[in-house]
Amino acid sequence: MVPTVRKETAIPSRITGMVCPGCQSPTRVLESRRAPNGGSVRRRRECSRCGHRFTTFERRELEPLHIVKRDGQRQRFERTKLRAALLNAAHKRPVSASDIEAIVDRIETAVSDGRGELSSERVGELCLAELRELDWGAYLQFAGTLPSAPDPETPGATPLVTGSIRSRRQDSKFPPKAA
Repeated sequence: MVPTVRKETAIPSRITGMVCPGCQSPTRVLESRRAPNGGSVRRRRECSRCGHRFTTFERRELEPLHIVKRDGQRQRFERTKLRAALLNAAHKRPVSASDIEAIVDRIETAVSDGRGELSSERVGELCLAELRELDWGAYLQFAGTLPSAPDPETPGATPLVTGSIRSRRQDSKFPPKAA
């Protein structure tokens, strides 16, 4: 009878000190391979004390996302801030919170696809494009808060107008707000 030699296919892990979830003892890697999505490494581990086996996933930590302001200042991307602005624009409109959340997800994906930063003007354009498809009233409400926005008088128009849309009103009953 020939003794069986167990061939280990494990790649050394960069994670040091992984402990067993049951007994908190050190573990060892039995097998490593790429996860099906390719964005992580799947590792089968075994506790050296109790023999419990479990799986861990090693993923690359994403860099923080940033927004570049008009003055050149970089600010960390905040989902809650963007969500609040979009919810404010969609206030009393037939727009659900899940629609707003989907818009925030798509914009966050647009930010994370590139170098991890996007200009605030581009974020505004992305928001306007999404709101234009979703609800015209919310689109106008959001466009009114931007320093330069598309002309609201024609739904398909994209030329930029300088100054706030609210300051361009010609209605004598509601004159433009003073700056």
